[in-house]
Amino acid sequence: MKRKLLSLVLSAALVLSMAACGNEDEPANGSTPQDSVSLSSEPESSSAGEPSDEGDASDASDVGGAASGEPTVIRFGTHWVPELDPYYTDEVTGEYTMGERERQAALAGLEAIKKAYNVEFEFLQYPVDVASDLMTSVLAQDPICDLALMWGGVEPTILAQNVLQDLSAYTGLFEDDEASWLLKGSVFDGYYLLGYEFGETSFPLIVNMTMLEAVDSLKDENGKTIYPTDLFKEGKWTWSTFKDYLAKIKAYYSNVAAPDGAYYDYVQAYETDFRYAALGAVHANGGAIYDGGVTADSAETIEAVAYIQELVDEELLTACHLQDDYTPEWLRGGNDFGKGATVFTDCGGWMIGGHSTECAARGESIGIIPWPMPDDATVDSETYRQSTNGGNSVGVLKGVSPEKTELALKAFILYWQTYHKTIAGVDTIADYHAAAALDKLAGYGVDLYNETYGDDLIDCYTYIMSHMSTNYANMMGLWEDYNTHDQWTEILGQSLFKAPGMSSYDVAIKANLTNLTNKTDSIAAVLKTEGVHDNQKPNITKEKAILTAGAADVDWTQYFSAEDAVDGVIEITADSITVNEGLDLNTPGKYEKAVTAKASDKSGNEASSDLTVIVYDADNTDAPTAAAKEELPTVALNTETSGINWSDFLESAEDADGVDVKDNVTADLSTLDTTTPGEYDVTLTVTDYVGNTAEITVKVTVVSE
Repeated sequence: MKRKLLSLVLSAALVLSMAACGNEDEPANGSTPQDSVSLSSEPESSSAGEPSDEGDASDASDVGGAASGEPTVIRFGTHWVPELDPYYTDEVTGEYTMGERERQAALAGLEAIKKAYNVEFEFLQYPVDVASDLMTSVLAQDPICDLALMWGGVEPTILAQNVLQDLSAYTGLFEDDEASWLLKGSVFDGYYLLGYEFGETSFPLIVNMTMLEAVDSLKDENGKTIYPTDLFKEGKWTWSTFKDYLAKIKAYYSNVAAPDGAYYDYVQAYETDFRYAALGAVHANGGAIYDGGVTADSAETIEAVAYIQELVDEELLTACHLQDDYTPEWLRGGNDFGKGATVFTDCGGWMIGGHSTECAARGESIGIIPWPMPDDATVDSETYRQSTNGGNSVGVLKGVSPEKTELALKAFILYWQTYHKTIAGVDTIADYHAAAALDKLAGYGVDLYNETYGDDLIDCYTYIMSHMSTNYANMMGLWEDYNTHDQWTEILGQSLFKAPGMSSYDVAIKANLTNLTNKTDSIAAVLKTEGVHDNQKPNITKEKAILTAGAADVDWTQYFSAEDAVDGVIEITADSITVNEGLDLNTPGKYEKAVTAKASDKSGNEASSDLTVIVYDADNTDAPTAAAKEELPTVALNTETSGINWSDFLESAEDADGVDVKDNVTADLSTLDTTTPGEYDVTLTVTDYVGNTAEITVKVTVVSE
């Protein structure tokens, strides 16, 4: 039955991608925005009722839309318009940038809000940066947009600016189950953030199902492999079961050599980014790092981390390339999984499809399974959840009128309801999860038609999608900070791997809790004020510093300039310059971070920038030397040659004094044809800072894929 359902869902999706929804000839975002519409000034009394399919003038008026006349334009700001605007076309190819299926769903959403509310979305891209553009526009009392999309992770910065409206007065719009998923949870005693992406684990637990079949100790008395899906179905997919499962895998694979390119020499049972493993365990245990307040020291969170500590101590969980600061190498676990170097990992969702393709090329199948539950939990326990980072967020800027805010929220709700129902080919959001689970798994390359476990994988992922818990720590700025190393993942890593001076997690988190609470307290304090808070550092730009040996009395200020989004140009003075003692202007060389400039704005935000200084011998007459890389990069078919970085083809390029000149390389393109696959000899010319040159010929391969 599920296989029939899968075929029907995928067929419906194909039909939807081919069907036209709305008028494709006239953009829905071409009208002039209006400042207000005729709406009730009492947002508290709003209803979440969806307009009828008839969409006549009286219906639109009843739900608060402009019943007639020019449509009201709601400006929908984003950092990447091609991802949202179904009318956006590539400047070079003229083709739509959205996938056709998503484009048709977006067109259906635009048609729905036009019909119901006489509203059109104008998708606009922030000119510089989401944080600075939102802040400066609200400060100028001219908000750049009405609905402001924020990429996941920038929320704490923007919340700390106090530029978003608290939407608590409008929560009635989201009471219906069909709309409730669009309103993110309360933070700092208010509702500031909306969502539009259906939950999926950002780093789900994935497993190579085929590699399990080689482990005899995982088979039952009849010789059948006991898969994690079997254990989950039976309610036995618990922490202790997972631990025992990993031990059996480790015993088998501990002497099996890993494929070339893997970080470890032998196949691992569970090589992973421990930060996401811990997050999975925390949410599976009903805990959180932030839940309306900092809860990283809760009993549930401490218990979950203690379990991860057991896996680490017994070498059942292997950190993917633990670096000097006790953080894992980003995405390494997934990359090694794709190579067949680990059986389990927590993998970035956007990478699963590529890694499943790698596995399929070897005849292997992958599965996505729920993070296991504590031993005292059951699959229907309210506290047993799967973690998600929540994706991007959307807020309404201060300065948008109450009337327009209400209309924008109603349009937002209807647009995304329509979008997702169209994508899945269902009539209600309630029906979306099952259809979306099938769709996602198919996109990930999971073997849904496997006779042994295909149906069970569908059940597992359907469960995951309907049992999500958002990792608000990521939105609150508590997740990671590679500059200060005082946020949750740093505390976690240092405690798990016993950094000098760091205690076990239960002790370490209590000792370092103020590092987390200070961050949230500072945001909370700003949100209690009326004014906008400038938290954006000035931007310092710099020019290359290339000097002849023996230069003296260098004016370093000429190499820097600074500008602030609010204060404008900031002068760089000699007092704000620091010269590193290691800089020797008499000796040729490349000096990294030789000079540092600082700039502060009127709000006290300070920025710094380091300058690399190159010193060369002006009397040098010897040609530079160059060596090509042993493994040369390939060039994709139809690549614009102006975009090729030819220094990537060089292992080294130095002048006679050993000064790096890799950046000074040009190519003779007369023999290269990027429109035709094949191998081409390309001559590269390296020039030193005096003007001496050397040539080297490299073989450039143009590939069709």
